[in-house]
Amino acid sequence: MKCKFICPSCGAEYSTDEPIWRCNCGSYLDLDYNPVFDKTKLPEEKTLWRYSQVLPLDIKSAVSFNEGYTPLIKMNFWGMDVLGKLDFLMPSGSFKDRGAAIMISKCRELGIKEIVEDSSGNSACAISAYCAKAGIKANIYMPAVNSAGKTVQVRTYGAYLHLIEGNRIDCANAALEGATKSYYAAHAWNPYFLHGTKTVIYEILEQMNWQAPDYFFAPVGSGSQILGVYLGLKELASAGIIKRMPKLMAVQSEKCSPLKDYVNGKETPISSHNPSIAEGIAIHRPVRLKQIVEAVIKTGGDFVTVNDDTIVEALKASAAQGVYIEPTSASAVAALKQYANDLPADSKVVVALTGNGLKASAKIDGLIS
Repeated sequence: MKCKFICPSCGAEYSTDEPIWRCNCGSYLDLDYNPVFDKTKLPEEKTLWRYSQVLPLDIKSAVSFNEGYTPLIKMNFWGMDVLGKLDFLMPSGSFKDRGAAIMISKCRELGIKEIVEDSSGNSACAISAYCAKAGIKANIYMPAVNSAGKTVQVRTYGAYLHLIEGNRIDCANAALEGATKSYYAAHAWNPYFLHGTKTVIYEILEQMNWQAPDYFFAPVGSGSQILGVYLGLKELASAGIIKRMPKLMAVQSEKCSPLKDYVNGKETPISSHNPSIAEGIAIHRPVRLKQIVEAVIKTGGDFVTVNDDTIVEALKASAAQGVYIEPTSASAVAALKQYANDLPADSKVVVALTGNGLKASAKIDGLIS
């Protein structure tokens, strides 16, 4: 199905046959793409490409490690039964592989030979991995204070790593400067990335016999997962697969909560002092902030903030069940504590476990010692 870029701000349209990453007005772009999903026409393969009928690219150009279809397992936190979606078991160790697979596949389809990306870590790792497989030069900009495990992973893939002093905004600005010379394959800006991350909700619904959960808890930084989930839910509703949407529960740190601040009419102060241990969601100015807020509100969800102490509790509670996740991922588990006594007993709750603890073992060692 042919699609086009459309600007949600000014309405401008662009061809997807050109390497465009933002509108001339400065806004991010979305895809004007409305696939019709038919669950009776799913192939046998158990990867995210199982849902190729709703992916906006020619899968013949796919850059893939046969990723996806991660386990959905029963877990219990603070006396509440939930389902944990183990997306930290993706090839590079986080859910970001979903978006990277689609975005870098599109880059290869367009003949792009070099890209720029800025990230707090997991996106950098995912995009470096897929660029390595695609033969695309990756220039990765990361905050210098981030987990050493992720910087080592990026360098090992062969990407060109630029460590930037300061906060995430300083890092993004440096990447924008670098993008004047090559394509800016930024997960926060690129709509193809969202069409990759949406595959997680297709998997979850299929694993739940096409029954939607009541609640979906996810850590939110740039919003690429929760926006992908919302995108997928809209497609599933249009196909008549679901009659109602789960409440999307957007989880952020008390030290950096731009979603809740925006709803309350505030602006999140920019600071790199006393950062949260959940570095992946320490993004003060998400590019798609208004879009994230709209998705959460339209599903009747909520904006949840958690403190570092509860994140450490969540890390331990998860590990006690054999699941080793990084602090950013544990923030979504930490949010469950606030709802343990409030949700109806028969609620179907899914929590997104997004990043592998092995990426942050040195940090975790200091937290649990």
